[in-house]
Amino acid sequence: MANVLELYNRFKGGGKGGKMVYPLENQADYLGKITFHPIDETPVQLQNEFGNLVALGKELIEKSYSGVRGLLDKTSDPELKKENEKKLSDIKDKAIAAFNGTNNIETSKAFDENSVTGITGKKISLYLPRAIQIQDTVTYDNTFQLGLIGGAAEQALNSASSVAGAIGGVVAGQAKGIYSMLGGDNSGMSRDAAGIIAGRVTSKIGGGLGEGIGGAIRSATQLTTNPNTRALFRDVPIRNFSFAFQLVPTSRVEARMIETIIKTFREELYPEALQAGGINIGYRFPNRFIIKVKYNNRDIPGIKFLPVYMQSFNATYNAGTGGMHSDGKFTSVDISMAFTETRAIAKADVEKGGY
Repeated sequence: MANVLELYNRFKGGGKGGKMVYPLENQADYLGKITFHPIDETPVQLQNEFGNLVALGKELIEKSYSGVRGLLDKTSDPELKKENEKKLSDIKDKAIAAFNGTNNIETSKAFDENSVTGITGKKISLYLPRAIQIQDTVTYDNTFQLGLIGGAAEQALNSASSVAGAIGGVVAGQAKGIYSMLGGDNSGMSRDAAGIIAGRVTSKIGGGLGEGIGGAIRSATQLTTNPNTRALFRDVPIRNFSFAFQLVPTSRVEARMIETIIKTFREELYPEALQAGGINIGYRFPNRFIIKVKYNNRDIPGIKFLPVYMQSFNATYNAGTGGMHSDGKFTSVDISMAFTETRAIAKADVEKGGY
């Protein structure tokens, strides 16, 4: 087995594009590993595209002005009318082209990690921590109330073959229901129906009286309308992850490696500041990470992550003791970091990607 110095020489220079590993010793005892690989992505350059957009905007404005002005002239010249129509048609075509493809809605495809480019030479490999939590969740609005008309609309939409048919069904259903409750079918209005209608009608009286009277009627009749509460799907939250490690150097070489690992994590956490004329005007996004979890150099099924941003990094030095090594190095460092995926996960990612 290679000694510590040989291992360090193999992985040294982690902050300058090399591989950073902890622990360096007894590698065979740590078959489970988690790696953090920053992605040095090339941002989109908008200079040329922006110029094209400005030119297109000016062209559209000019065509719009000329076209509309020509129409307002109310000329009877057929050739001029034809020309104006052509100008307006060009505007429409370019507007449609700007949104080309938005009508072609398809199911999203799974994320392919092989499509990621610009992976840096930096790579941090740590032992597999305990308690890796993968939490999948979606959110629902479980307080949405359809009401009487909404309930009828839901029933109509479930039975109709078209939206138009559903709308017609709602109108017809409401009319039929009111007609029946009012005795139009010669069956007479039931006492329950009368109580519900009385409560609804009186609640609409203005001046603050309606709510009180309606409440009194509901209390006396012990009847109220069904709010038809439904749970409606809302969205998919972005997943967040956190990891914690205890780094205890057993040699000077390993202590230097730990310092390099911490420095690299901190560097990748922060964005680059952008300046113009000596003034800070903005930031360039920090690099994303590709995180992989493996055992014996094989991916662990079901433990995968989309590209992530690091949200926080914490380092606690000498949490259990105040002692130091003879060279001034700390005897232990506890580190923790939190990440957030860059988009919400979808069904295809789980089905085909194993995320």
